[in-house]
Amino acid sequence: MLEIRKEIIYMSRHYLLAVTLGAALILVGGRCAPEPVAPVYPESTSPATNEPAAGSGEGEDLVGVKFVAYENRVQGYTILRPDNWYWRHYIKNEITGSNEGVVDYFIIDSKPLPGLGSEYLGQIVIEVSERPLADYADAVGGLTKSVATVGGESASRYAGKRQNAGGDGQAVVEYQFSTAGKTFRLILVTPAASASAEDIFEQVVASFKFKS
Repeated sequence: MLEIRKEIIYMSRHYLLAVTLGAALILVGGRCAPEPVAPVYPESTSPATNEPAAGSGEGEDLVGVKFVAYENRVQGYTILRPDNWYWRHYIKNEITGSNEGVVDYFIIDSKPLPGLGSEYLGQIVIEVSERPLADYADAVGGLTKSVATVGGESASRYAGKRQNAGGDGQAVVEYQFSTAGKTFRLILVTPAASASAEDIFEQVVASFKFKS
């Protein structure tokens, strides 16, 4: 009888030890469980738009180039200009020398601008002057003329090819019109082989609007 009691006590001790160890493992495992981590999603990217050539809004990707809005508050017009291009706005008191009568320049180029005083001002130039249109007849000599509309105004469009002072071929497109006693010229000068530059320029022209 004494032997049976010893066996029961021995088995009870082993059972209690096993239960205690199991409980301890559960507690330890619960404490070591990692905190849940919220998933991280990549930032959403707006899809590229395929708008027609005459777009009207900032950020439109119209000819493989992103455009942003620009307002010339001095002359009262807005355009879309190529984003990440170099640009400079010159007002009347900054323009001197051979640019007689010119009161405003807005110049855009994919490369650094050379500044005023050079033959080449930039790839795209919007010039405003107080001179009559007749003064610019020589500037478009030899170019083909057609009828156009810019900013709601009747304009002339001149296009063709010529050589610069260094003998390099250039494509030239120029829009001219007069309104409110001022002459506006929108000019493209680019290497003759650069067809994409003309597409960009035409988008700038199409976006030209006067502030009401």
